[in-house]
Amino acid sequence: MKNTLAIISLLLLANIAFANLKYHPVRFVLSTEKESYYEGEKITFNITITNTSKENTYPVLLPFTQNTGQKLFYLKAYDKANNTMILRFAEDKNLNMMVHDTGSVQIKYLKPLEQIVIPIHVNDFENYYSYQTQNASHHSFGVPLFAGMYKVNITYNPFGIALGDSIYAYYDDFDKDIPYQGKLAMPSNGQISQMIDLKIKRSADTIVSIERNKYYVKKEGGRYFYLTENLPQITTDTRCHHITNLPPDSCSMVNEYFYSHFIDLYAEYINRFDDGDIREYRKYTDDCPDYLHTEKYNDFKQKTMYAVQLYDKRFYSITYGQPGNKIHQETYCSADGTLCNVTTYVYNKKGELAKKEITQTEPCIVTELDGKKRSTRRGVQLEGE
Repeated sequence: MKNTLAIISLLLLANIAFANLKYHPVRFVLSTEKESYYEGEKITFNITITNTSKENTYPVLLPFTQNTGQKLFYLKAYDKANNTMILRFAEDKNLNMMVHDTGSVQIKYLKPLEQIVIPIHVNDFENYYSYQTQNASHHSFGVPLFAGMYKVNITYNPFGIALGDSIYAYYDDFDKDIPYQGKLAMPSNGQISQMIDLKIKRSADTIVSIERNKYYVKKEGGRYFYLTENLPQITTDTRCHHITNLPPDSCSMVNEYFYSHFIDLYAEYINRFDDGDIREYRKYTDDCPDYLHTEKYNDFKQKTMYAVQLYDKRFYSITYGQPGNKIHQETYCSADGTLCNVTTYVYNKKGELAKKEITQTEPCIVTELDGKKRSTRRGVQLEGE
């Protein structure tokens, strides 16, 4: 009797759970036109849109002549590592095509099981700003996509586009029922495709052009330096945007080294395990606090540090003692880094939490140079002072 009641209870819970799932009859599947690409090569992604219903016709909002406003489709690229999920690049969600006519999107009605394919392009800068017909080419991560392996997905998000209001009922709460009003349910943050692999091989050319940026590739030892000027000697100053040890025709290797520095944006440094997982990842700026995203792991792939800039512009970091995954120190810093609250966790011999010690630090100082405010570490002298 008890077993029977238990089974009935599980079935009721399952029915409730499935009842809360929103029906999305229109599916989006992402693919690439080729298995791999070279740095700077035009990359074509195909978005296959399918009406999965066998009985009903359903609408979908599609790009048409739109030249301004938010994109219907935008890409995100994640690191290839399997021990963590790091968002490496995300394209601007808004169009900026340098034209005056705003254009429009369109509604397409898909018959039962009907499919359509929408191509979009990255690195297609010949058509990036073209009028109307080249909407598909207005996709960019904003920075060069250097050789490597990435995981990519695409978000379809009609929220905020007026025409979409006529066919979609938007929601944020997945557990709350939406009254049927003859509209399709759509998350307000969009519908996300599956993740696919993107392989970008390093070219053997000594001059490459990526996202309208020309680079002169110089080799020294086992590393390749991407310089913005054709210099007689290799430099690691601001004219060096990228350093890698990937050989030509390769997108991955053991002991891969990766460093990029995009002036006035951020720098990226990656140290990997032999299988490609992250040992250390740093995304940082030239200001203080400098970290935007940091993750560190020990030899057993146990996390020892995590740091990130929060949505409210404050900075957060945490360190762990391993083994045991015990928190060692936790820090919250103001957006300018002039005040940090640091909590240190102290454990007894049994490994139990004994107390917390809270202190405040002031790692950064805001100074003004040539009319511009800069946040630098205390004790670091600015040029011109």
